[in-house]
Amino acid sequence: MRDRYSIYVHIPFCRARCSYCAFSSCTDLNLQQRYFDKLFEEIEYYSDKTKPIYTVYLGGGTPSAVGIKYLDALFCKLRTCFDLSGTEEITAECNPESASNAVLACFRRNGVDRLSFGLQSVNDVTLKAIGRLHNYHDFLCAMERARSFDFDNINADLIIGLPESHSDFIHSVLTVAKLPVTHMSLYALELYKASPLYAKLNGKAPFSDDEQADMYDEAVQILSCHNFARYEISNFAKAGKQCLHNLFYWQEGRYFAFGAAASGFVNNTRFNNPWSISDYLSTPVEHLHDGRCEEIDHDEEANEFVMLGLRLESGVSLSEFVARFGVGFWDFFSSANDLRDKGFLVVDGDCVRIPDDKFYVVNSILSELWQNADE
Repeated sequence: MRDRYSIYVHIPFCRARCSYCAFSSCTDLNLQQRYFDKLFEEIEYYSDKTKPIYTVYLGGGTPSAVGIKYLDALFCKLRTCFDLSGTEEITAECNPESASNAVLACFRRNGVDRLSFGLQSVNDVTLKAIGRLHNYHDFLCAMERARSFDFDNINADLIIGLPESHSDFIHSVLTVAKLPVTHMSLYALELYKASPLYAKLNGKAPFSDDEQADMYDEAVQILSCHNFARYEISNFAKAGKQCLHNLFYWQEGRYFAFGAAASGFVNNTRFNNPWSISDYLSTPVEHLHDGRCEEIDHDEEANEFVMLGLRLESGVSLSEFVARFGVGFWDFFSSANDLRDKGFLVVDGDCVRIPDDKFYVVNSILSELWQNADE
C-alpha cells in the first residue's frame, strides 16, 4: 500500500450550481485559463516520478464541463510529472448535459476507463427543483454515447432525501438498477445554510433521519436483488467493479491532491488546499499548504485506519491492526467491547465490522470509538 500513490484533481467548474451544493465550485468558465495555469504549476511543483500512481480521479465541479484543450493538457502534465505507466483506474466525473462525444473521446484517448455520472434522480420534476440542467432522457442519451465509446465501467449517483416522495426515490433506485451501469452511489442529502435549497425548504429536511434510514435500507435490498453488492456505506458495485480509487482512500492509502479545496495525504502528512478558487489562485504554489497540513502520529494513524476501514463492508483486519500498531484493537479502543456487546460491532474470523443492520448509523458508532480511543 505504501509503495504506490493515487492522484485526485479538483476541477471546480460547472455550467450551473445545484441548489444543494456546498462544494468549491464556480460557474464562471472565463476563469478556466487562470485556473488550469495554476493547477499545472502546482502539479509541476509537487511532481514525483518515484511513486507509482495506482489510480487517478478527476472530481469537481464537473470535469466534463471544461474545455477539451484543458483536459488534454491536464493529462499531458500528469504523465510528465508522475509515473502513470501502471495506473489501474482513471475516473472522470460527468454530468449528462456536458458528456458530449468530443468530451468522451478526449477522456478515452487519455486513458479514462471509468465514468461517474451525477444523476441524483430519474424524476424530472425533482431534477428541476434542485437546479440540475439535465433530465432523465439526457442521462440515457449520455449513457448511450458513453457506451458507444466503449465505456463499460459507469457509476450513477443518487441522493436520498431530496424534495420528492419516498416512492419517487425508490422508483429512481429500481430504474437505475436495471440500466447497464456497474456501480451506484447513494448519498444522503445534507442541507447547508448557505445553499438555496436550505432557504427554499425553510431549513427543514424533507425526511427525518429515521425515514432516510428506512429509504436507505429499502434501496440496499433492491440493489442486492440486482447484483449490486454494498462494499462501503454509500457504494454498491457489480462483481469486480468497485471503485479502486475510493477503496484506496478507505484502506488508508496515500494520495496527491491538486486544485482548490483538494485534500491530500503524502508520506504521513495530511494537507488541504485553500477552499475558495480566488484564494487558491492568489496563493503562491509553495504556500498552498501553509497552516493547512497536519503530521499524523502513530495513534492518529491507528484511529484513521479503523475509522476508514469500518466504513467498508469487509471491516478491519484484527491481525493487521496488531502488526501495524503493536497493540490489540480491543485494547486500543476502550469502548469497542461495549459496542460489540450491544451489537454495533461483530467479529467475522479475523475481521471486525459493523453489522448490516447498523450500517446507516456508522458515523455515530465511529464517533464513540474515536472519543474512547486509548491515548
